[in-house]
Amino acid sequence: MTFTYTYTARSKDNLEHVATFTIIDDVLKVNLTGLFDQVSEVVEADDQQQAAKQLLKAQSASAIYKLVERLSGPVHVKDVTPNFDNEEFSLTFWKRIAGLRFAPLTVVMGEVDNPDAARQFLETLEEQQDLAEAPNVFSGPLDYWITWIALFIGVVVLLRWPRKKKAEKSS
Repeated sequence: MTFTYTYTARSKDNLEHVATFTIIDDVLKVNLTGLFDQVSEVVEADDQQQAAKQLLKAQSASAIYKLVERLSGPVHVKDVTPNFDNEEFSLTFWKRIAGLRFAPLTVVMGEVDNPDAARQFLETLEEQQDLAEAPNVFSGPLDYWITWIALFIGVVVLLRWPRKKKAEKSS
């Protein structure tokens, strides 16, 4: 049976900043609730430039995540780091390329209008993280592309370094 849990986060300071997070088994999806309604408000507004600026300000982080999700699909729950300090809600998602973590993206909602629901969502997310299998072969630092790139550069430097010393001695 499929497990699903949905939480709609709304910024307490900016009620137009809304995102819906849905956990489906071991993945997390995001939906920009009301985005199309807001776009139509921009088109109908007297000062369209100001209205567009407000929309971009309210939805920029969520829109960037949605774009990344379109390119990569939903994010595995183990690639999500939740944060809920001082009633401020944020999630950090890791984009994977070829099975390794490549780049983080943080969605910051700020202070949410329903902190109890946010806490319940984060508890549920953490429970699903505990139940889910890891989406990768490696763990710890080896799960990141930057580690492998640094290792590759280190090996190249170590292989070339003795050659440089030999070339300098024979000169």
